[in-house]
Amino acid sequence: MSVLSGVAVAAVAVSMASSPAQAKPAPVVAKEPNYQNRSHDLPNPLGDAQRDLREEAVNKLIKGEATTETRGGERVIKVKGSKNAAAKGTKAAKDKYVSWPVNREEDIFTVLTDFGTKTKPATGGTPGPVHNTIPSPDRKWDGSKTDDNSTYWTKDFNRQHYLDMMFGEGESFKDFYTKLSNGRFLAKGDVSNWVSVPYNEAAYGSNKQSDAAGSWPFVADTATAWYNDQKAQGKTDAQIKTYLAQFDKIDRYDYDNDGNFNEPDGYIDHFQAIHAGEGEEAGGGAQGEDAIWSHRWYAYSNNQGKTGPAGNLLGGVPLGNSGMWIGDYTTEPENGGLGVFAHEFGHDLGLPDLYDTAGGDNGTGFWTLMSGGSWLNHGTDSIGTTPGNMGAWEKMQLGWLDYQQVNHGFDRDVKIGPADRDSKTLPQALLVNLPDKTVTTSYNKPHSGSYEWWGGSADGLNTTLKRSIDLTGKTSGSVSAWTWYNIEKDYDALYAEASTDGGATWKQVGALLDGESKTWTQKTWDLSEFAGKKIDFRFRYATDGGLHYEGPFLDDITITADGAPVLTDTVENGDNGWAASGFKRMGGSTSEVVQHYYLAENRTYNGYDKTLKTGPYNFGWSNTRPDWVERFPYQNGLLVTYVDGQYGDNNTSVHPGHGQVLPVDARPTPVKWSDGTLLGNRRQPFDATFGQEKTDSVTFHRNGVPTTVKSSKGIPTFYDLDRKNYWTADNPWNSVQVAGSGTKITVAKTTNNAQDMLLKVRFDK
Repeated sequence: MSVLSGVAVAAVAVSMASSPAQAKPAPVVAKEPNYQNRSHDLPNPLGDAQRDLREEAVNKLIKGEATTETRGGERVIKVKGSKNAAAKGTKAAKDKYVSWPVNREEDIFTVLTDFGTKTKPATGGTPGPVHNTIPSPDRKWDGSKTDDNSTYWTKDFNRQHYLDMMFGEGESFKDFYTKLSNGRFLAKGDVSNWVSVPYNEAAYGSNKQSDAAGSWPFVADTATAWYNDQKAQGKTDAQIKTYLAQFDKIDRYDYDNDGNFNEPDGYIDHFQAIHAGEGEEAGGGAQGEDAIWSHRWYAYSNNQGKTGPAGNLLGGVPLGNSGMWIGDYTTEPENGGLGVFAHEFGHDLGLPDLYDTAGGDNGTGFWTLMSGGSWLNHGTDSIGTTPGNMGAWEKMQLGWLDYQQVNHGFDRDVKIGPADRDSKTLPQALLVNLPDKTVTTSYNKPHSGSYEWWGGSADGLNTTLKRSIDLTGKTSGSVSAWTWYNIEKDYDALYAEASTDGGATWKQVGALLDGESKTWTQKTWDLSEFAGKKIDFRFRYATDGGLHYEGPFLDDITITADGAPVLTDTVENGDNGWAASGFKRMGGSTSEVVQHYYLAENRTYNGYDKTLKTGPYNFGWSNTRPDWVERFPYQNGLLVTYVDGQYGDNNTSVHPGHGQVLPVDARPTPVKWSDGTLLGNRRQPFDATFGQEKTDSVTFHRNGVPTTVKSSKGIPTFYDLDRKNYWTADNPWNSVQVAGSGTKITVAKTTNNAQDMLLKVRFDK
């Protein structure tokens, strides 16, 4: 393993969230990039459904229950529809197709956006900013408080800067994704000159308003500003449309349901708006909390079915009169490094965040681009400039992983090459497929009888339970239901809504439900304002990203008109006239069979993974030099990841020791400061790998006081019989409780300068 480069020269962002028993950080001016406390991969019904389907399809491929075929010249995964749908009382499910191409060549349209001088009363703020006004960081390192080896800055953030960063022949966005995919993905595209939107940044980024109230108008105004600039240059609509056609080559959501994703759909395939100034995730610079938080989203997704290109009304914003639209988009700051662009594009490709989005700090650390790995670097004067690679699971989701599968119970020796590239003869990873497990979750007992309605428990939900109610000739009406719920307050909610136009528009009825009420309580929604009319009524449960609880449960629903009951529904007799979309009849508990498996990969200091040696960082002098970082190496070796289908996120602060895709820490005993508090989990898993080599001795500082982790001998064998072997309650958010399947993976031998590994895979009999 590497030789430790002592204290420091540059770094990568650390979470500001504290894990259990960790010391509260001293007040500092530092702007550590921090994604933990806020979701930036925001809910999009189309994208979320597509992500879920792809995960299901890849899992079925692993189990041999799905196949690949070619459609429109592109590889897709075919997921067969349910054969027993009729027996369940539902329509026969059609076959579904998931884009999983062998080779992809896609174009990215980037617009550079300055902010204007207009302000909005609700958000206030100062004019601007415009580009090239970010102050130069202090590079005269003399031990003073202003020393800065973490802020990315260049003298001129002009169009050529972004063309080079995105599509240059050296280290660039194009080069990163080409190498990450082993040549399977080629990024192309163009970058505009700087254009100006009318309002200041606060109008779009202020936290005084909802994300949609700021972010979507920002995308719309950016599109309009670019279009107006083109018209000012004398371009016709036909010329503009011809130019934009290069960015519409894929049918992302297969709007015509033909399984061919390799065709235009009227939407820009990949759009990113780069805004002047810093991102709020890094402190926001002069704008602070008025700055835009880098994110990925879908503009005006609430207009699906209403607006969009002819024949494909999926919402979004138009690019003037060109006929082209923007739906999916990402946005990043002027001084964003390559890492943030690569990370957000990972979302654009359909990948989730793998850090704890509920405000905790799990053990993914710097191991993957989709967590802290986006903030790695070469150890010079800034962070986030050169990202590390994705993990094996992420590459597998995109169809970029070459792996060798071993099914549980079949001993085998497997030789793997380095994780960062395809050796053409050796796989990049080992996949150990474990026997399915049955997971039973108990929520409550129905208010009466054996059944109740449940709105679901997941991020990004928009589930509904709907029926028609005839109030003609009536002077009053109401809906009552017994409710049991645990709903994230201020972020998720259960609504009662009514429509008088057949569901085209909906009006909220009464107060929403959120917070916690784990005893059955009867609620009533007054429909008197709709007396004399036929209406549609629905319960709608909506959740955002990042955190969710058990959700809402409804039982014993009564509809009255003029004080007399017209329906009493105990939920015992089927749907009983309700149209459920996402709501489910259940008996207080659920039981499902889920898939789980291990992925093991040899992380070496090659390619972009060289940053595992130079880029991990720690802000070790927060009280005296808040922008100064020290660097240390993550240890090369065999990284084992437990993929557990029981969980849909990596929020170990919510479910300690468990998550969707969590690395196993070979050395889970936590590193502690001298006062017994814990080192943060961006740094705890630096020695998580298995192997034959001893680890480096590493020194960390807190407010200038050092703590040294001594070198330790290699741990060649991963053995999962004890579920808690690699997890400790002393630091419950780090690492993972493993499967307990009797699986052993031993690094028996390394060759080719530790690039290749011979793994012995054995199972208890």
